Amino acid sequence: MTTEICDRTLREASDWFARLHGDDAGADDHMALAAWLSAGPEHREAYEFVTETCRLAAHAYPMPGDDAVLPARKVWSVRIAAGIAALAVSGAALFLYDRPATYAYQTAIGEIRNVTLEDGTGLVVNGATAFKVHFDGHTRDLTLETGELFVTVGKDPARPFRIHAGDRTIEDVGTAFDVNMHARAVDVAVSEGTIMISGQGFAKPTAIDKTPDTAVLSKGQALTYAFEHALDAPRSVTTQQVGTWRVGVLTYDRVSLEWLVADLNRQFDGSIMVADPQLAAMTVTLTLRLRDRDATIGTLEKLLPIRAIPGGANAIELVQAKS
Repeated sequence: MTTEICDRTLREASDWFARLHGDDAGADDHMALAAWLSAGPEHREAYEFVTETCRLAAHAYPMPGDDAVLPARKVWSVRIAAGIAALAVSGAALFLYDRPATYAYQTAIGEIRNVTLEDGTGLVVNGATAFKVHFDGHTRDLTLETGELFVTVGKDPARPFRIHAGDRTIEDVGTAFDVNMHARAVDVAVSEGTIMISGQGFAKPTAIDKTPDTAVLSKGQALTYAFEHALDAPRSVTTQQVGTWRVGVLTYDRVSLEWLVADLNRQFDGSIMVADPQLAAMTVTLTLRLRDRDATIGTLEKLLPIRAIPGGANAIELVQAKS
């Protein structure tokens, strides 16, 4: 920790730590923490220092019984800063840190939200996305129910960050990657570092060699897996194209039109449909800048052999264009 971090910032960081591990902490508290962390680099450094100190304390202090937890928690929820600043963390920090906490998040269609988790992990959440986060003193788990996330993992080698998406687990210890979940398939692309994808029912392998149920992806690699199917070999991607939806650009390299349309339905109200299975399976490679729905569909009509037919209830059907 640098000496520029003052006691006041440490106290604020400790208060945030206690607040995020309190009984009534929720998604709004995480949003408020994200605003505080973005106010200056010393805030993030102080919060990481507090978190790491509590993690070390969790392994150094024994666990008293529940009768001792409650009064200690009540006192240290507001006074934890003094102990942390002096590197004399009370056992109460252990209870705050080790106590499991679960939060649920959901975005609306067309909404992009930035979320900072308590470990410093940053999430950019795409529209129509739902997920849950479960943290305790030993694990960091996120369950993606639907949608897409760009993840920049906070470093904590003692607690690998795991994303459960479909029937597999994506594990990482400090990197940046994109996870896009549709119906019965998930696409994962890595822009920094290394991740491992494994079946949720399988033990972590002792070597990084790929097996039918395990794959290791490094910077510039991607993989799409279907539920209940063995993993295919990774493919190469341009790191600058990973997660471009964050700036309103969709980039595709040999994906189905059905997959592209599912991404568009995450951005716009009113459904876009492809009823023809052969057309839905058509492979596309393109870069598409998002505007309003009609303008975006108009661009697709220029780039692909399709045309759009308006339907009821604000729906649009894409059909094969006549030659």
